[in-house]
Amino acid sequence: MIKWNKTPYPSTFIRLSDELAKVRSKLSKDVYKEGTDKFRGNQEHSISQLGILGELIARYIMDSKKMNYTEAPLIDLNPVVEADIVIHNDFGDDFFVDVKGVKSDAKHLRVNYNSHNNPRKNVTHYLFIQTIDSTEARYCWATRKVVDVWDVEKSTYTDCYQVEIK
Repeated sequence: MIKWNKTPYPSTFIRLSDELAKVRSKLSKDVYKEGTDKFRGNQEHSISQLGILGELIARYIMDSKKMNYTEAPLIDLNPVVEADIVIHNDFGDDFFVDVKGVKSDAKHLRVNYNSHNNPRKNVTHYLFIQTIDSTEARYCWATRKVVDVWDVEKSTYTDCYQVEIK
């Protein structure tokens, strides 16, 4: 069962994620182009913005809980394959977190099938972040093993693991 928690976040994250998504989309235009399995169609900007907003809120959560973590860049010359956040604990076991922004009206949590099964991508946990309004979001965690048993469905452009949000 999915357990949701709530968090506030600064409303400036919305404008910031929009600005950063414009840059990220321009930098990755050759990666997400038509004819590739990564093509996002006219949803490219909104998908990038949702992802960046989720990552900003995730960092806010980590900071507010005083967690020891490092993060991947929000924008880079090429899409980043590594985990979005690495949480370092006192026992030396790092948690490699892939942050997933979730549309506010979404009915499912989704993870791209190819990304999840990419041997170059070291992910142990997923952090799903869904905005409630311009200053509050909710979030939940899923381990890699939990996602492994979710249904595989065809989404708009690719196969994905998914589970219903109840």
